Amino acid sequence: MLSEESLRAAYATAQNYPDLAQKLVDAGVQSYTVEVSSGNMIYRSADGETLLHPTIMEPRAIATRFDQAGTIQAIRGNQEGKTDYPQFMNEIAQSGIRFYDAILTGNNKRVIYVGIGGHYEEKIPIV
Repeated sequence: MLSEESLRAAYATAQNYPDLAQKLVDAGVQSYTVEVSSGNMIYRSADGETLLHPTIMEPRAIATRFDQAGTIQAIRGNQEGKTDYPQFMNEIAQSGIRFYDAILTGNNKRVIYVGIGGHYEEKIPIV
């Protein structure tokens, strides 16, 4: 069963994104979606259970054009520890990303960043 407590613990103890992804899998998460404008997240388990994690914040403006180079730069900056999560979210919004899906199980673990007119897919290096 998905719980706010197990998700909170995964985020609090993760060293980097691959570590977070593994901790989310360990907590029962199969996939999740993040809506960039609001920051709302929907987590899904293998048995079909969902958990909505709403965020109370001022909505982010999303650029009207997808910018793949800007998306990749935002991802790399966050992976390298140059930006925190809120800054990463602002940067992908500026690159036109409307939402992203993280698929944490199966043979093709990945995050798919989706904007109007394009998308970018990034593999997740977890076991």
